[in-house]
Amino acid sequence: MPATDYIILIHRYLTGEISTEDQKLLEAWLSAAPENQQAYEEIKQIWESTNDEKEITEEHFKGEMEKLESAVQESVRKDNMIKTYQRNNRVRNMALVAMVIVTGFCIALPLLKIDPVNTVTFSNDQNKELVLSDSSRILLNKNSSITYSSSASLRQVKLIGEAMFDVKKERRPFQVSASNVIVDVVGTAFIVKVYSDSLVEIFVISGLVEVKYQDKTIKLARGEKFLTGKAGSLKKIMNGNPNFNSWYTRELVFKNTELEDILPLLEELYNISFLMDEKRILNCRFTGKFDNAKLEDVLKTLSYSMDIKFTSQIGNYYQVSGRGCVP
Repeated sequence: MPATDYIILIHRYLTGEISTEDQKLLEAWLSAAPENQQAYEEIKQIWESTNDEKEITEEHFKGEMEKLESAVQESVRKDNMIKTYQRNNRVRNMALVAMVIVTGFCIALPLLKIDPVNTVTFSNDQNKELVLSDSSRILLNKNSSITYSSSASLRQVKLIGEAMFDVKKERRPFQVSASNVIVDVVGTAFIVKVYSDSLVEIFVISGLVEVKYQDKTIKLARGEKFLTGKAGSLKKIMNGNPNFNSWYTRELVFKNTELEDILPLLEELYNISFLMDEKRILNCRFTGKFDNAKLEDVLKTLSYSMDIKFTSQIGNYYQVSGRGCVP
């Protein structure tokens, strides 16, 4: 439960309106950490010193909480002055909210982080799924990293590498910063990929996405693709690549596809590398589909179809040999 929910329980307890079930929740929270008990004592002290002045109902408190959102922006400006008097951020923030309960006045609060700012980095031999507190999902590709932060008005991610976002729809926008591109959404699913040269690709799986690049704003719908180019160029096209999300679906679809285009996908998906005996081998074509297949089965199928041979080498390398194909 968010901290403000426990403050509501404290309010009910102090007014004698708490239910047995809610009281058990409150008692469990108080015993979970010393700072929770400390927050309760400060709120209780404020309550006892002010409750003779004005009776505040829970409905009134909820109304005041809605007003807090408009006060947040002003509080950012005053944050440096407020920090001078901070003693303990968590206890202080809860006590300030308690002041709203017992006095009925809307005061400026420092920006409250729903989630702490975390940098999540994963090594280049694994993918990772993250579930955020708002139930949004992020599938992070190998050799990628994100920084995620959340406030009362914005959910924000900074991305290096590649990730698939399945964003939970709510009133707060969800923003992804990737190199020099900003992606704004409310609720949708999409993939963002940042290349080593800072070029960016965006694939929309569902919903709508708004992309800000330089001085341009572009809207993308399901099935559309956005990519930046060198010298500041950009393209908005339909996505014709069936394997754009193969790194997490582990599904590969090929239709008369040259081996030159197949091997890079296998290298990324299975974390291997290929060495070529003859460049003509890259001209060979294949039609077929693999769904979460083992590498051994994929290579065996390609070998039979193209009359080529894959020989395992030291260090995840495979030597590719054969007569090759005419372009």
